[in-house]
Amino acid sequence: MEFGGICIVTDNAPRLAEFYKTVFQEEPFVEGSHYGFGSIAIYDPGDVNIATEKNVWLQCFAEDLDAEYARLLREIPGVEIISPPERRPWGAYSFWFADPDGNKIAVAQGTKNRKPD
Repeated sequence: MEFGGICIVTDNAPRLAEFYKTVFQEEPFVEGSHYGFGSIAIYDPGDVNIATEKNVWLQCFAEDLDAEYARLLREIPGVEIISPPERRPWGAYSFWFADPDGNKIAVAQGTKNRKPD
């Protein structure tokens, strides 16, 4: 089995896609109510109850964590910061924030192919 990606189900795909467009600094692939950012999809299935409890975190990496944190604060006014940049007990230097639907995103110093600093 190989992991293919994740789909964030929402009742407002355009709003969430605009948020992630700023986060990832890329235009999404758009087809109807489906927005794709590589291995992350945002989808409004229509008449579906959207869970209010969010228990999945997206993990991202940034080469310059402090610069990325400052960019998000500047480009997304009112972004919900869960935890500012700090060294975690397990050694990672990271910050955590939430998207407009309450989904959590952790950003750690480093790259996908390298263990976080």
